[in-house]
Amino acid sequence: MTKFFKFFIAATLLMFAACSDDNNEVPPAKTSLTLHINMPISVEQPQLKQLDAVFTEVTSGQTTHAKEFTAAGEGSYTLTTPLKAGTYNLAVNGVVSYTLNGATQESYIESSREGITVTEGQTNEVRIESSISTLSSDDFVIEEIFFTGTLTPEGKQYYGDQYVKITNNTDRTLYADGLILMDSEFLTVSKYDYTPNIMNEYFTISNTLIIPGSGKEYPVAPGESIVIADTAVDHREYNSRSMDLSKADFEYYNPRDDEDIDNPDVPNMISSSLGEDMMWTFHNRGFKSYAIGRFGEGVTAESFARDNFYTAEYKMVVPDYGTFPMSTDAWKFPNAWITDAVNLSIEELFAWIVTSPTLDSGWSYCGKVDRDQTRYGKSVIRKRVNMADGRTLLKDTNNSTVDFAPESTPSLM
Repeated sequence: MTKFFKFFIAATLLMFAACSDDNNEVPPAKTSLTLHINMPISVEQPQLKQLDAVFTEVTSGQTTHAKEFTAAGEGSYTLTTPLKAGTYNLAVNGVVSYTLNGATQESYIESSREGITVTEGQTNEVRIESSISTLSSDDFVIEEIFFTGTLTPEGKQYYGDQYVKITNNTDRTLYADGLILMDSEFLTVSKYDYTPNIMNEYFTISNTLIIPGSGKEYPVAPGESIVIADTAVDHREYNSRSMDLSKADFEYYNPRDDEDIDNPDVPNMISSSLGEDMMWTFHNRGFKSYAIGRFGEGVTAESFARDNFYTAEYKMVVPDYGTFPMSTDAWKFPNAWITDAVNLSIEELFAWIVTSPTLDSGWSYCGKVDRDQTRYGKSVIRKRVNMADGRTLLKDTNNSTVDFAPESTPSLM
């Protein structure tokens, strides 16, 4: 018994020693960054009321929020936040009060900066200019994207119940005729130096779907929405965990797919002229970005496909094998024709946004890691804001990180 007791004591001490070593691990060193924010010069007597500065570490995708700020002279504010050494992208959103025609008004402000370097042991400072952000565009916006699909009671993936909800975010009637839904050719989880680099002027797209109509066949009242379904049927008949999309406004029907179902009571979206192999699908992990817009004056689907086709070249690095020249064929859609865009990704693999920041400077998600099993049956939904005149509008600051509520319950479920 004495030998056993001594052995037990020795083992216990060794265990505590091991635990002590774990607890004494040195955490990654942190330094700090001071952010100087200048208020918009377009308004009088601006006073910052609320702020959220989101630092996204480029390599890991991890985010740090900083919200405490101090006044630093007329029209300027500062905040200091601890950060690990590295490279960060910054998105700033806040609320500012100001004077307009003798009355106090409030509005959102925004700003962004990419490639901020934070170096350990040095004084890290960044100065940015902010601008007044419109809460709503003067057109349709994407209110919701349900891209994840659902699981059956047996735990199998179920396809076909994805949808997009598009909303009239103005105070007048709009017509959905000719509105185009498009997805990105580039992925938000794979960053390459594409040549030519046209992102500041164009959105590089893979597929498009066009709402039919001659111009005024599909009116949408202020605040009302239209639903574009992948397949407009009552999916609960096939999967009890899904939803009824039989009353959708439009659907995508592929006559070359023997398994696709055409609901005769729901108008079909027009498949564009981007090639016979075009097949619309939602990426159920959210690696793509989506946008809506219209062709420019005098442009048809046929002329667009002919005049805007291009080839993007890039280099793919394969560890232990080398670098290989690659190319991808796609179409370039002018940013000026786009009314709204939403980037989607996941935290674990996020690499970049694939739109110009003027269209969307952030991204939203369902699922935080690749192939996250918790993502099914979840949606990204745009937030709502209460206006001073009593109206409720969809928040649209061109930053999906702050405009959308990720991992939400689908509105049609």
